[in-house]
Amino acid sequence: MGVLDQLRKEADQKKISEQQTIDQQALRAKLYKTQVLPKMQQIFKYLQELVAHLNYLEVPIQVENYSDRFLRLGTLMQKDYKINTDGYGGFSDFDKLVQINLTFYCVAAGEFEYSVQTKSAIEQENAFLHAKRIASKMYRLGGIAGEESARFVVTRKIPVRVRFEVDYEQSQIKVMVNNHTNFSTYAEMWQPEAIDDAFLDSLARYLLRKDSEFISLDISDEYRDKLRNKLQSIKQDEEQALCARVNEQQRLAEREEKQKLSYKMKSFIAHKIKR
Repeated sequence: MGVLDQLRKEADQKKISEQQTIDQQALRAKLYKTQVLPKMQQIFKYLQELVAHLNYLEVPIQVENYSDRFLRLGTLMQKDYKINTDGYGGFSDFDKLVQINLTFYCVAAGEFEYSVQTKSAIEQENAFLHAKRIASKMYRLGGIAGEESARFVVTRKIPVRVRFEVDYEQSQIKVMVNNHTNFSTYAEMWQPEAIDDAFLDSLARYLLRKDSEFISLDISDEYRDKLRNKLQSIKQDEEQALCARVNEQQRLAEREEKQKLSYKMKSFIAHKIKR
């Protein structure tokens, strides 16, 4: 194979690869618009109305024994519900939703304090409070026998956050719940088809501490098989469409080569006749 032929082959392969990338991006955009976005809009409308009612009615929700780590938190009250779609307290374009944030607090009056010894334990405690977004202050104390000591003053205010986030690459919706119970972290990917009225009701009941089914919520084996078959069918259709495009591109390339060869032969013959 000549140098030009090798370059031509590499160029054709690059064109095919670029076309595949374009096709994948187009497919993701289509899935977002037709499957993911409608579910994000449904979630937003549901939570927006939920927040409005909770704040208007001032529904009292007591949280007993929030965490064994801090028994001195005492009884907390769940309140101050807010929603945003930009991560900063505002709202983004309703037709381009990529995240939805619901926040509230479990609070009680006053503060409590405790001491921590050793440099390592102090660093770990400080990192924990920072990661969980707990308002606190740390005061360095005089060391005992050369060992570092610190006093932590913690505000009785636990921030809880629920986030719905679009996974554009996988055409899924990621659900995250932080600090709802015992400084817990929940994160799971959900197919758009799995998010319906029952899902949202289960989530609301969990957040309002009526039950804890949401964390263990799962789709049935029958639904999972149906979803798996559907995804497999979509994948097969994509592969067939891709093969068809590749074959068409190869056919056009071969046709172009034949036309070039035919043109060269005609030119050669014409040149011979003129001589």
